[in-house]
Amino acid sequence: MGTYDFTYEIPDRLKDKLVRFLQQNGKENIAQLVQRCNIDYDDLGYAYYAGIHDGDTWNKHAIDFVFEGKEDTVNSLRQCTKSLKDALQKILRPSTTGYLVKNVEYIVSDDDFEIVLPEEEGEAFETLSTDIYDALAKNEPILVLDRLHTYSSKYLRDICTKHGISTRDVSSGNYYPVHSLMGMLAKYYESSKVFESEFVYQTLKMSCSMFDKYNAIRNNQSYAHDNAVLNKAEAIYVVSVVTATLKLIHEIESI
Repeated sequence: MGTYDFTYEIPDRLKDKLVRFLQQNGKENIAQLVQRCNIDYDDLGYAYYAGIHDGDTWNKHAIDFVFEGKEDTVNSLRQCTKSLKDALQKILRPSTTGYLVKNVEYIVSDDDFEIVLPEEEGEAFETLSTDIYDALAKNEPILVLDRLHTYSSKYLRDICTKHGISTRDVSSGNYYPVHSLMGMLAKYYESSKVFESEFVYQTLKMSCSMFDKYNAIRNNQSYAHDNAVLNKAEAIYVVSVVTATLKLIHEIESI
């Protein structure tokens, strides 16, 4: 590639790369906000004519980025615009792509449905959470059902392992289903007297049945297979209830 033979192409999975870059550079709080947003961009053409006159602009293009999310998320991101712009510029690698970031702008999403996933480290959790937040940013909760089931299974297995609870059936060697994991964890919490109210213990016991029904939805009413999918209103409810349970577990585990 010659000196000025730029690709003018956005790197694949830009959002994943941005989140990982922010995490690796001590900006976990910004990474979490970015995960909850949908990202779009606009190629403005040659940088000099788009208003970028400082530095090496020869043959480079200016680009604007737009982050769309809920009002609280967007307002928090506005306070981090410089860090966000710097991170985007480093990921774009102007010497290769030919892109110079001009502006970072924000749009408040009209939809008021939002969830918060447990903040777990690791590439698998990062990929799953990004896919989930992307689907929600596009107002497509039905797409969340399958990915959230995978996230829930992995998350509950990790928590069970942390407390010495077996996650595999000895006879078959297979992982226990998500509702069994929840049942064993609920019993552990009760025997360890983790919570202060009987309400929480009873609710967690009942959630075993909830996760069992969620497993059926994932298999028979989501895009995990060739199914007639669940309607949007019920998908939102399912996602809300499941993530609320995971959030409670995450908060008690973080104490």
